[in-house]
Amino acid sequence: MNSLGIYLVQATLVFSILYLAYRLFLSRLTFHKLNRYLMLSLIPISLLFPLVNYLFPSMSAITIDVPIYEGIDFGNLEAFAPQETATPQTQFNYSFLLLLLYLVGFGLSFLRLVRKIRKLILIKKRAIAHAKDGYKLVITDGTQIFSFFNWVFIPESKKDDDHHIILEHEKAHVKLRHSIDTIVTELYITLFWFNPFAYFFRKSLKSIHEFQADNSVIENKVKPSDYLQQLLQNIEANASNTISSYFNYPSLKNRITMITKVKSTQITKLRYLVLLPIFLFFLVAFTHKNTNNIGIMSSNNILEETSSIPSLFPVKGKSKADITAYYGVTRKHPKSNENTTHGGIDIKADIGTAVLASADGTISKATLEGNWGNLIVITHSDNYQSWYAHLNDFTVEEGQTVTKGEVIGYVGTTGLSTGPHLHYEVKLNGERVDPLDYISQ
Repeated sequence: MNSLGIYLVQATLVFSILYLAYRLFLSRLTFHKLNRYLMLSLIPISLLFPLVNYLFPSMSAITIDVPIYEGIDFGNLEAFAPQETATPQTQFNYSFLLLLLYLVGFGLSFLRLVRKIRKLILIKKRAIAHAKDGYKLVITDGTQIFSFFNWVFIPESKKDDDHHIILEHEKAHVKLRHSIDTIVTELYITLFWFNPFAYFFRKSLKSIHEFQADNSVIENKVKPSDYLQQLLQNIEANASNTISSYFNYPSLKNRITMITKVKSTQITKLRYLVLLPIFLFFLVAFTHKNTNNIGIMSSNNILEETSSIPSLFPVKGKSKADITAYYGVTRKHPKSNENTTHGGIDIKADIGTAVLASADGTISKATLEGNWGNLIVITHSDNYQSWYAHLNDFTVEEGQTVTKGEVIGYVGTTGLSTGPHLHYEVKLNGERVDPLDYISQ
């Protein structure tokens, strides 16, 4: 999965777990203002937590200087033979399909949002607006009273009726700037349209808005009994535009429960501490520490091999018998006619074969690098690095900690490559060394 896909999954996971914690432990408390700000904070928190390693990089991070790949591709030399025609190998690209699916969903969600906003603008253009104290009263040909930013829409058929309680309710939405919350939520849903919890989140936030507006009206000397009667009289089955604030939204049962409920005591605010261990868990989970395993000295002062030395054969299911070109071999490039010395080893394998981390370390680079193709560089302790080139795809991202034997990508033929294989290098103190001097199997 590419970096975008990994990020979307991680951000979705953070958001969903935090929202579930809110629903389970906090949603029934009457601290509506606090709940509103908490709910809104879930969006930036979920977006930023997966990026914590990039926002606060380790001070010991190493900058990788990737030279121009000038070596001959020894992975499939037969491809240069004029008497043979190379049969291209193809593989269904699931990453591209997932990306295409995401973009289609994003596009449809964005168009849906634009259509909702456009509908409101058209309603306003056809209506008559009257400036009031802090808001604009818009007379429409619709059937419902609702608000959006500083506009309060009221049907022509109801303008002469006594709807002062409903107007006070909608004015509360305007004063509390609930429309900003709604737009932020709709933009989030546009980006994370595939997350079902995003839609439940929107409903929960709308409920908080209504609870706040209800409280505002009742605090303005309106009797709860009169207000509840007004609620009962204005139940309508018409579908609501989700970016507007409607007097009838959400369910009557929830609003009556909140209006008649005994206010939560201050001591119940301790419940909010339940989020603290969740925050700490995600902070630790997304903070990748550099691997600095130090070799263990035996009693005879002999340095024993550790998992930080690149000693594992890097292609799953393959062995030294599958090496097509060795380190240090100098040959004439069949295209440029220049002598080129091979800086690593080439291992033949089918496209999609798993590539393994040859030792514990931290991903210093995972990107497309010209003739190298898709390239991963892992920094190990004791000044070792391992390089993996011509990959088809990654399963890791920069800054991530990996362990020996972990799948980091898949064999491909990207960059300057004539056939599917892995170009593998090992560097010590920045200088290329023979990988076979370290591979133990």
